[in-house]
Amino acid sequence: MSEISEAIVVTPITLKSSRISSKRKATPSPEQSSPAKSIILSPSDALPSVPVAHLGTSPIFAASKQLFPSGNAVIEYRTPLQLTHAHPEPQSRVADLLPSRHIVLPFNLRHNKHALRGKAWEQLFHLFPDTISVSSDGYFLVFHFGSLPPKPWPITIAGIQPYFTTDLNDDGPIPPIKRASKTVLRISAESNVTKLPPARIDEAFELVIDYFSRSKISITEVQYWDIFFVVVLEREDIDMAEVPSVIGHCRCYYLFEKEMGRPNPNEFPAQRIRDPTGDIVDNSEYDVLRPGVMLSSEMHPISGVELRTTSGVLVEDFRGERYITAASHGFPYGERVFHPSGGGRDIGRLIMELTYTDIAIVKLNENVQFVNETFEATSLGVPPTALVEFIPADETQIGSEVYMNNPFTGYSEGTCGPHSRLRIPSDDPYQESIQWIKARWVYMGQGFIDRPEDGVCGSAVWNENGQVLGFFRYVVRSEQLRDWCFMVASDNIMEKGFKIAA
Repeated sequence: MSEISEAIVVTPITLKSSRISSKRKATPSPEQSSPAKSIILSPSDALPSVPVAHLGTSPIFAASKQLFPSGNAVIEYRTPLQLTHAHPEPQSRVADLLPSRHIVLPFNLRHNKHALRGKAWEQLFHLFPDTISVSSDGYFLVFHFGSLPPKPWPITIAGIQPYFTTDLNDDGPIPPIKRASKTVLRISAESNVTKLPPARIDEAFELVIDYFSRSKISITEVQYWDIFFVVVLEREDIDMAEVPSVIGHCRCYYLFEKEMGRPNPNEFPAQRIRDPTGDIVDNSEYDVLRPGVMLSSEMHPISGVELRTTSGVLVEDFRGERYITAASHGFPYGERVFHPSGGGRDIGRLIMELTYTDIAIVKLNENVQFVNETFEATSLGVPPTALVEFIPADETQIGSEVYMNNPFTGYSEGTCGPHSRLRIPSDDPYQESIQWIKARWVYMGQGFIDRPEDGVCGSAVWNENGQVLGFFRYVVRSEQLRDWCFMVASDNIMEKGFKIAA
């Protein structure tokens, strides 16, 4: 691996949008506070001395071109840099160049996890002052510091999301694998369900769900991380010597439902209108609606309270009838849907709820136009994305990039986490067939739980190809899964015969 000799500060090239109206009228605070510039840490002469860096043509940096929408970036300036033990006082420090949206290194861990060895560790360790240690599970980088660098922190380092902490016991977003069985109990040893292709991932869940069903041990969720399971036990009085250590060659780790920090059904985070906090949200009214505009319920007849959520996508059924998706819990006081507030425009009626998914189907009024194109993030150089189709939950690899744009947090970049099956609650103790819904966990960055996530429900989550994976449901308040967001998979609406409208 080449020595890093210079830091190149760049900003994205803003692509011209065909639709002027794709810009938000008000940029939400989290997006507004995110830096536009990035830092490329480069070996000598890896990028020529020209005004624009063409990352796609560089053998070293081609894997990082997707961090910049056009694959190119404007070079603001270059400065000599040394990241080695031999240079304790480098000519320029990375810390002096912060804040930065991305820190690009000669290796990209999202595309090549095996690049993390030898000199790569050394380069990561010397990025920031007061670094105690750096660790990784292949999906995230965890930096332990004596004192934290000033915010805002980079969204990615070497292609993946970092986590900063001063607590040596804080593993950040790394999977919760500290509680295991107290015995050696291997189940279904004749089956190997590690690293299954998408078409066979259901087999992994079937092994786990069938075993616990036969064993009369109640579980509420199963997460499949390709090479291990995280199983959520409903009760805490389970003897950990009675649960499997391995199922289908996948190690098993355990959480208790109480630790998950899920909102109660009556506490789902649709945002109630309340006193201003100083945060900017985009409560603007738009003539043409799109994914990520603010929706509101009818007002409560007595208190006058209304709930705010986020628009999903425009869909059509087998007859060609068109609707939009929304978060069903955000409309408790009636079927009418308003934009952007209860005193605003009446845009349609809620006509169907997909049970247990929190997905509602809304029929728009005749005079309401909706396009399946996201808002652009102008200051970040991110153009609008055309949302073209749903993609089944199991077809997205763990560690893939995902995106979201809503009126409360603005444009966000994240990482797709484990496959999940969540048990549908039942009040019938004699029900023989327990149902499960498909879901995914996504990590939208450190501190997401501290942002104004109320009202984000209903937001579409998509990949770099404009394929919609699912819809944001909630962020858990759990130390084991801090900042992880639960997303209901698109499968649940595809199975009802809906597709994204062209």
